[in-house]
Amino acid sequence: MNYASPEDLINAFGEQEMIQLTDRDNIPPAVVDVLRVEQACEAAQGVVDGYVSQRYALPIVGCHDWRGGADRVAPPLLKRLTVDIARYYLYDDLAPEHEVYRRYKSAERDLELIATGTLLLSCPLGDAPGQLIAGQGDLETRYCFSPRQVTDADLRGFA
Repeated sequence: MNYASPEDLINAFGEQEMIQLTDRDNIPPAVVDVLRVEQACEAAQGVVDGYVSQRYALPIVGCHDWRGGADRVAPPLLKRLTVDIARYYLYDDLAPEHEVYRRYKSAERDLELIATGTLLLSCPLGDAPGQLIAGQGDLETRYCFSPRQVTDADLRGFA
């Protein structure tokens, strides 16, 4: 399952930005280089899978399409993270205060939270987007207390 497509990047950030970032053949830039955008999406998905695989079994099953489609789609969080990372990969040089860089670092932090289990994937309709890796998330906590009790007799002599 692909988490993001070139159309997703165009919808999220506008066709003009994608043209400026990808068209290296025409002066001035005139068309979106779909192959370059697909490569950025694949690279971004590889990074996302690297983090997600620490908590979920791959491939991710996905969510039921809440728009009424028959196919399963990527969880919205993974789609957003993949789109932000792919956009970052399309830029050549960024200053740390640039919005694209900040969104990339935010995506990186969210992926670290997913990998540690602090942030879980969810679907809009409530179904599970993937299978948690065995032994994680299904742990049972057991308490074992000592039978010893503190009584007034035990405390006698303490001030």
